[in-house]
Amino acid sequence: MGPVENAKPAFIILALVLAALAYTLDLPLTEQAHAIMVITVFIGVMWVTEALPLHVTALMVPILLIVFGDISTKDAYSPFFASTIVLFFGGFMIARAMQKHSLDRQIAVSFVGKFGDKPAYFLLGVMIITAFLSFWISNTASTAIMLPIALYAISKSNINLKKSNTCKLIVLGVAFAATIGGIGTIVGTPPNGITVADLAEHGIDVTFIEWMYYGMPFVILFLPVAWFILTQVYKPEIKKISMQRKHGKWTAEHKKVIAIGTLTMLLWVFSFLHGVSDSVVALFAVVLLYLFGLLETKDVSKIQWAALILFGGGLSLGAAIDVSGFSTYLGDLLGGMVAGQSIFMLFLSVIVFAVLMTLSASNTATAALIIPVVIPLAALMGVDIKNLAIAAGIGTSLDFLVPVGTPPSAIAYSSGYIRVWDMIKAGAFLTVAGILMLAFLAWFYW
Repeated sequence: MGPVENAKPAFIILALVLAALAYTLDLPLTEQAHAIMVITVFIGVMWVTEALPLHVTALMVPILLIVFGDISTKDAYSPFFASTIVLFFGGFMIARAMQKHSLDRQIAVSFVGKFGDKPAYFLLGVMIITAFLSFWISNTASTAIMLPIALYAISKSNINLKKSNTCKLIVLGVAFAATIGGIGTIVGTPPNGITVADLAEHGIDVTFIEWMYYGMPFVILFLPVAWFILTQVYKPEIKKISMQRKHGKWTAEHKKVIAIGTLTMLLWVFSFLHGVSDSVVALFAVVLLYLFGLLETKDVSKIQWAALILFGGGLSLGAAIDVSGFSTYLGDLLGGMVAGQSIFMLFLSVIVFAVLMTLSASNTATAALIIPVVIPLAALMGVDIKNLAIAAGIGTSLDFLVPVGTPPSAIAYSSGYIRVWDMIKAGAFLTVAGILMLAFLAWFYW
């Protein structure tokens, strides 16, 4: 292992070269905006190529902004503990409590067999449970929870998992359901939080329940579409899944975690009544988990800190892109390219652009780069800023083609039971269907 885990020196050099070329460009930008552009090019290439682990690159953001971008220390670092990050921190801690007491497996095993033993119906049950878990914990965690359970269930069915259509169906079903479910709430996936945080920088608040207004209809409509496409592309070679239906007893710890999780969910949903911000509710839930002995001090080290750091770096860079005026320049540039298009075509273009970006970068990194640009573009085109930004944010989760697009897809690929081509065969249909459905929803419903 080298000095830095997974470092790719060639891509670091590429990022430096491209940043140097950007520095030489003569553009109508202020000195600060020009510096932010150079930093954005460097960080963007580092994220897209994964020249360093994404969170390591994120840690470079405030350093570069302070040293070269004329951004104050306070402004560079404060996004790392923005209210949206606090919200995700609370979600991660709730997920940790579920995992610690095996509540996640208890829920999955208790309900996964209720849909029957025919492969198609079993898949539907798995996808519904996975999507539901992704509403309240990250879609990464829900995939990690459900994939072993689903694989164990089909392992008793006398099939060759490495070659089985049924296995591919279940593995892809879990991953795609987690990605789709994560769209439903702010805490489901980091791009949602990045979108909300960037909108907040412009004085546009999106509450937990308001995001559900945008995200949940898409999830409800698209999940059965994804299920249908998967069952048509990968037709099961068996008629019945033989699985063990036994599960453990519901313990006192299970009930306590459920009670706190339910209370948290209700407080999030009804924030318009009590007026307490979603991030404060999240911290309240964490405190309750500790007070009831459901978490220990060591548990705080076991959550996805790398994701939170990446999130913070994206918010820090996004704020700098905005305050320097670089986002306005990019918005004007893109506005000229889409001028004259209908509102539907504008939504469609932005969503397609977001999806194409995720073909070579994670959806979190993509959201961090494009949301600050989409916001001024919306203002320029006379479109509701909130609607276009949310469309772009959700669009970053619609890459079902390659493993790098979303964490659930990466986990599915790393299982060893599918190849990239297996993902593309079904994912191409899902991606096109998802783009069109989101564009129509944004146009007609929002």
